[in-house]
Amino acid sequence: STVAGAASALHASSAGYIVSSSKDTLVKLWDLRGRHCVQTLVTHRSEVWGLAVSPDGRLLVTGTSDMNLHVWTLDMAKLDSVADDDSKGEASAKNWEAISEYGSIQRASRDRVVELRFHPSGLYLACLSADKQVEVFRSRQHAEIKKKMARRQKRHREKRGKDKADGSDHEGSGDDDDEAETAAITAADELTSFKVIRTSAKPVSLDFNPAEADATALGRQGGMHILVAQNNNSLHMWSVPVPPPGKTTKQANLGEPSLVSSVEMLGHRSEPRALAMSSDNELVASAANKSLRVWNAQTGSCVRTLECGTAICAAFLPGDQYIVVGTKEGNLELYDIPAATLVETFDAHEGTAC
Repeated sequence: STVAGAASALHASSAGYIVSSSKDTLVKLWDLRGRHCVQTLVTHRSEVWGLAVSPDGRLLVTGTSDMNLHVWTLDMAKLDSVADDDSKGEASAKNWEAISEYGSIQRASRDRVVELRFHPSGLYLACLSADKQVEVFRSRQHAEIKKKMARRQKRHREKRGKDKADGSDHEGSGDDDDEAETAAITAADELTSFKVIRTSAKPVSLDFNPAEADATALGRQGGMHILVAQNNNSLHMWSVPVPPPGKTTKQANLGEPSLVSSVEMLGHRSEPRALAMSSDNELVASAANKSLRVWNAQTGSCVRTLECGTAICAAFLPGDQYIVVGTKEGNLELYDIPAATLVETFDAHEGTAC
């Protein structure tokens, strides 16, 4: 069967369910066995660009154009039990709701979400935005959550005491509801912003190392790895320091994410605008927007890479030691090939040099 509309993200579970999101603002839970939608989330106010389900199947996180990530709890076992009740005619519509609202967490970026992905260990969540950053969230340990809740309840009691002293506390004004609210765990208690990776170009996709699923081993090695694909045809591997087992981030005194390695194509990031061949037919020069590359004509390998303006034309000078590039800005740029340097820039024209 097919789904109407443009799906923006999908997650398939081994239990036979698919969670899908779309630009129509809806998130839907599908039963593959029955081939029908069993639940629809209608609370989002803008397009849902990404979603992720935790490895244990407990949490669903959705990302939109606003500055919050929306977090939900999943209970797929409820669907299985309801399916049995349904066969007996005892199921109710409310029982089908396997997805429940858990809260929201604020993110650093103001741009829309592009992709969300949980780490294989389930301890971290990466949020890729439409700007040049990847934000990593950390799942707090149980002891940290209890400590945070205790602080919140203490502040609540102090506020109530102050209100009573000021005479502004009215009897029967919902104290029981307030107590229940402060005692309930929310998404902001469990997930917190951890590190931000700032990339050199817009990231388009990311993934974690599946071999790092063991949380204990991850802590011992001191960091997790994130592979980021960028819109300039490059791949970058980042190492993000994580606390060792039994230690909090404050105790571990962690550093910032670092670039471990990168894979970049030899060719240009945009279409070549000019080609030139040396007089001995051994070298080929190609020029594009912001880059000039010199190639070995026999082996096809790149021997020089130089930064240039918006190239329109190029030519080798006699002797083949120098290349001159004409730019859209009207400049003539002279490059020394053996030294791989810009020798001089001539302000030659008011318009494009061709």
